[in-house]
Amino acid sequence: MPNSPLLPASATKPAGASNVSSLHHSGSTAMSGLRPFRAELMDARLYQLYQNLAAINPPVGQVIAALNVCLRPHGWVIATIEDFEEFLMAAEAWEDAHE
Repeated sequence: MPNSPLLPASATKPAGASNVSSLHHSGSTAMSGLRPFRAELMDARLYQLYQNLAAINPPVGQVIAALNVCLRPHGWVIATIEDFEEFLMAAEAWEDAHE
């Protein structure tokens, strides 16, 4: 998992992860009708939002909510811990490819 100031080490643990309580493990149907985030969705606009959020370092739940504001109109969402991990890996890959 990428090292990110936006994702504390405990964020993927079920217990004690209150700052990401809105996220569920895969298999959740809480956001039915929307597709989970996929790495191929990463683009310059989404990466810049991620960078702006990282600069102000809000709680993880607020980061996900802000990202979902951009993703939801296109039918995508970060709804699970795995979706968020995939987002972080995609952001890291985007940064590596565009340095």
